[in-house]
Amino acid sequence: MTEAKVSHIGCVIGVDQNIAKVRIEVKSACAECHAKSLCSASDLAEKIIESTCEEPVEIGDKVIVEMAEKSAFQAVFVVFFIPFVMMVAALFAAFSLSGSEVVAAIASIAVLPPYFLALTLFRTYYKKKFVFTCRKL
Repeated sequence: MTEAKVSHIGCVIGVDQNIAKVRIEVKSACAECHAKSLCSASDLAEKIIESTCEEPVEIGDKVIVEMAEKSAFQAVFVVFFIPFVMMVAALFAAFSLSGSEVVAAIASIAVLPPYFLALTLFRTYYKKKFVFTCRKL
């Protein structure tokens, strides 16, 4: 049984050895809605992803960029869930210690920069842990 993967179709915009920079379009559910022209909620964004190529690719090639579903969930956990829990914990702790909503709000926001700085410092670890691969269409 093959491992479930999250995949997007993209276009190679740069190649360095076996690492390709791939432009993908990330669409929200609203972007696919038939009424998107009547609504301002539609969301469409371009992302550039560095991926390891299984076969030689050239600039302009259409490729599928994939990541193991398990890794994708872990990335979401690290980038969204942990900071959310940290903010909520800091909010309640600061409010219970100070009794001030302003102090609690500032404390809950203040926990984010050190956390994301730590993620930035461990970037090489996360680049190895959360690997994108690409293959030609």
